Amino acid sequence: MKRIAKVLIFVVIGSSFMMNSCIVTKKKYDEAVANGKKSLDSLNKVFDKTVAGFNNSTNSLKINNTSKDLTVDSLNKENQKLAGDKATLNQSLINTINDYKAEQAKLSQKTRTADSLMNILSLKASQEDSVRNLNQSQVNELNSMLLTIQKQLNGVNQSEAYAQIVGSNVVVTFGNDYLFKAATSNEISVKGAATLKKVSAVFTLFDQCRVHVISNTDNNGQSKTLLELSAKRAAAVVTTIASNCTLPGTAYTASGRGMYSPLVANNSDANKKKNRRTDLIIIMN
Repeated sequence: MKRIAKVLIFVVIGSSFMMNSCIVTKKKYDEAVANGKKSLDSLNKVFDKTVAGFNNSTNSLKINNTSKDLTVDSLNKENQKLAGDKATLNQSLINTINDYKAEQAKLSQKTRTADSLMNILSLKASQEDSVRNLNQSQVNELNSMLLTIQKQLNGVNQSEAYAQIVGSNVVVTFGNDYLFKAATSNEISVKGAATLKKVSAVFTLFDQCRVHVISNTDNNGQSKTLLELSAKRAAAVVTTIASNCTLPGTAYTASGRGMYSPLVANNSDANKKKNRRTDLIIIMN
């Protein structure tokens, strides 16, 4: 490109010179050549500066583009990190909410258990008051009823069935694992039916008594399901008793309390077994 520029300069200078004068002295010629060289040098410097500026601009653009690429990559990585942090925070929030709900459920269960225990304590206090108000004849009748039922339970393990005086009543408690065929069944087992038949025969001897059957469960399951199961079990026990003694139909009542009347806290298998029970509360008139 420099050679082309030089040739063009000489052509331009020569043409100009020839146009102005057909006869040129050596001195003027030398001056014209010197001026042409100066102009050429000046143009070359300008050209070189222009090329250098172009190269600098190109390099600057390359550097800027590289910097922009690095910035975009950095932003993409930062966005990915933020997205990961957001997902982690969301999962942490979900876990916290679930833990809170679980704790709330536990607290509600503890509250219900505490209420049930308070009711039991209140009932026991009332029964103790009733005992103090019994006359000797009534005490003798209760003891007679208790001894007769205990004879009928002879041979049955105490963990499966036992009788005791509670307040002014005799209460016979059956373990549900003994009394029913399966954990979720209201069908009475063969050995349970045989024992109920023996106990029911005692009621015929005390024909003025009334029997209230209350069935209970542990807390394994939905509360509604457990209430329904306990109600069906209480009804099944009343049906069995009624078919084996001469008390009138009005002498029986049945209720299911599900998991809401535990004897002890449902915090172990042994305690849950104690709470899975059916009580026959024998009320003496």
